[in-house]
Amino acid sequence: MKNILKREQIQSEALQAWIKNNKRGTIEIITGLGKTKIAMEAIKLLPKASKILFLAEVKDREKELRNEAKKWKVSHKVDFLCYQSAYKLKKQKYDLVIADEIHDSLTTKYSEFYTNNQFSYILGLSATVDANAWADEDNEITKGDMIKIVAPICYTYNIDDGQRDGTSRKLNIHVIRHKLDMKNKNVKAGNKKKPFMQTEWSAYQYWSKQMAQAFYMPENIKLFRIRTSSAARAKILWNLESKSKATKILCEKLKIKKKRTILFGNSLEALEKITSNVVSSNNDDKTNIKIREDFDKKKTNLIGSFKKLKQGANLVDLDTCIIMSYYSKSKDLIQRIGRMRNDGTLGNVYIFMTMGTQEEKWFDNMFKDTDSLNMIYYNNINDCIKKIK
Repeated sequence: MKNILKREQIQSEALQAWIKNNKRGTIEIITGLGKTKIAMEAIKLLPKASKILFLAEVKDREKELRNEAKKWKVSHKVDFLCYQSAYKLKKQKYDLVIADEIHDSLTTKYSEFYTNNQFSYILGLSATVDANAWADEDNEITKGDMIKIVAPICYTYNIDDGQRDGTSRKLNIHVIRHKLDMKNKNVKAGNKKKPFMQTEWSAYQYWSKQMAQAFYMPENIKLFRIRTSSAARAKILWNLESKSKATKILCEKLKIKKKRTILFGNSLEALEKITSNVVSSNNDDKTNIKIREDFDKKKTNLIGSFKKLKQGANLVDLDTCIIMSYYSKSKDLIQRIGRMRNDGTLGNVYIFMTMGTQEEKWFDNMFKDTDSLNMIYYNNINDCIKKIK
């Protein structure tokens, strides 16, 4: 009851902050505290005849929006569009625009919606806005710069606030130290004419050297070489065969313990080596719906995702989250662990960290904005497995 009252207080404070900001701003609140409910309350402030548009990153969000509108008894007509379509609109007029996960729209292309159309009020919603991230690779404008123009942040409630108040789920973060394979040659290298295989360690070292050398190249090719080598090195880390094997071992242990688990990774290929229950853009809608339904009905206890389930997805009775590969942004971490909704129990998050690689820096950067999570470290996957209760 105490947590419910606190959540309602936060929702009320956030809505009032938006109203005081002339109903133009972004509410930045961690997952699980009812951002959509705040949006429903904002809609109720307007006359029934108002023209309202709800924007989101994925079309799957529309079904959840309709359900939320019924739940909170919103009878206003609300149009829905994905950012991928909305940016093409021109000279449209709205009374209220709700930008769900607004950080996804803060690119040069998608933000054209905000400049080419008119709206009296705008409500941005986000678990976290990475203010220092570039809007685009070729653009020196940050997302922080853009959001100040589009919908300035008017209220923030972060992960440390949630852990302190007990409004977000208490989590143990289990960090599994991992090593590159220096023995087995399982990484494809070379080209079509001269293909060959390398060890994970050799492949990673090669692209690290290419990355270092790129900084000393002529300006006309320097940036291209940096991006190429950086992407190749990241791809190696996201597709490590050794990490896939370690993740399989972890998943089998959790299966025996009957733990309901969501598995995140940055490579669909790597995810599909571990489970066929991966919700992805490679599937048709029917397949993704079936995977979700089977998980919610507890026909399976493991579901995988790269992007599809990290935002807005409400999964039934999650015990565990596994993050086998990641970016360096705290935004992605918060969205992924945000799937662990607060049910009053202690949740467990397992993260692999490949030693001596860029993953160590990515890991440190992911957690730089929080100091409230309980971190537990393991020397390897076997060390971790022994200690799972």
